[in-house]
Amino acid sequence: MSNDKPTFVYEINGASFANLINGPRSYEDNLQRMVSLLGKSGRSTFSLSRLPDGQDIWDVTRESLPSVFLQAAGTADAMTIEWRRLEQDGTEGLYTVGHGGPRDGEPPVTIDFLEGEARALVYPDEVFTADEAGEIFVHYFHTVTVPDRYALRELDLTTPAP
Repeated sequence: MSNDKPTFVYEINGASFANLINGPRSYEDNLQRMVSLLGKSGRSTFSLSRLPDGQDIWDVTRESLPSVFLQAAGTADAMTIEWRRLEQDGTEGLYTVGHGGPRDGEPPVTIDFLEGEARALVYPDEVFTADEAGEIFVHYFHTVTVPDRYALRELDLTTPAP
C-alpha cells in the first residue's frame, strides 16, 4: 500500500505511540488539536517523529523509535518546544525553540509537566501557546525542520560531575 505522505508517529506523555492519521481531520488539523490538548486529561507532553522511508508503525518498537523528533511539554497556555535533530556531522543535537531574546543568567520560567514529576527551565521567549506551537508542528510535519524565524538554544544534557 502506498502512502502519499511520509509516516509520522506521535507519543503522548512518552507512554504510547501511534500513527499520525489523515482523518476525519487533516494531518494539520490533527496536529493542531493534539497540541491544544496539552494540560487536559493527563496529557502534558506531545512528540512527533518521522519514520524512515518505507517503514510504518508495525516496523518499530519503543526501542527503535526514531531518535530525532519535535516535542512539546506543558499546557496549552504555556509550553516549551524542543527539537532533537541530526546535525551535518551525524551527531544529534537537542535544542529549545524560542523567539530570540536575552539569555542573562539561568532560565527563570518553569514549565511543569507529567503531573509535576518533571519540569523544564526556559527563558520567557521560549514559552509558547498551543496556537503557535501547533503551527510549528505543522511546519515540522511538512519539512522536518523548525521555521527559520525561531531561535534555537542548545541544551546540554550531560550530568555534571559530583
